[in-house]
Amino acid sequence: MNDLQSLLDHFVRICLDVFGEDKIEAIILHGSAVKGGIIPGYSDIDFMVFLSTDAFEENGALPDEAAFALQERIGPLPWREAGFGYPQAYFYDARRLPEWWTGPVPDAYRALLGELPEEARPTEEGLRRSARRFLSETLPTRLNSMVSNYADSADEQLPRRVRLLGTDFTPAVFSLASLHTDDLLALWARPKFEALASVEHAYASEEGPALARQFYENVERLFDEEFHIALGRKTFRTGVAFLRWAEEIGRSLPSN
Repeated sequence: MNDLQSLLDHFVRICLDVFGEDKIEAIILHGSAVKGGIIPGYSDIDFMVFLSTDAFEENGALPDEAAFALQERIGPLPWREAGFGYPQAYFYDARRLPEWWTGPVPDAYRALLGELPEEARPTEEGLRRSARRFLSETLPTRLNSMVSNYADSADEQLPRRVRLLGTDFTPAVFSLASLHTDDLLALWARPKFEALASVEHAYASEEGPALARQFYENVERLFDEEFHIALGRKTFRTGVAFLRWAEEIGRSLPSN
């Protein structure tokens, strides 16, 4: 079952079995699986599952038994055979979305079941605020944590460390590009390599874009064949150097 559509069908059926049809409002596939830019073996496959309020605990958490049942069913599926490193699914109540919410932009998602709730639809202003907040507030904290966790990582943990770095790396690329465009909805619908090209154009005289390009090129080598530890270390260092550069740009942004 290495066919992507078969995997998507299985994911939907698993969610229906665990939650019941009456509690699922929408299942959304988004990110590189829809808009392109997949790095085989490295990129994750991203889902958003919107549930009714009564599918969650009173504090908004997913019930333990639902999480256990999902992992037992989703975990064994052959995601790598379809070209993805692993699945990444988030479960939301559209009436209680997090403060940082921006939503998936048009042309960057596909509804597998239902429709994207109105409350979850993005706006240009929301994307702009989110990009600036990511660079100036979110990135510094997350980056320091990732570097600290890397310090005592065993070599066999390096593939995961590089993958986790990527979860902030690509948002940093898009956030930087967002500072230099008026059409943010169109930007965030583009593949990451097109967003990187925009960053390269905007910061042509600086070292950051070249570091980002090198990071992605190294990742393609690392996850296309046997993982080489020395290249893994170099790739992590390169990624951190780019993110430190992006962090400096975030510090220079006006506080408002």
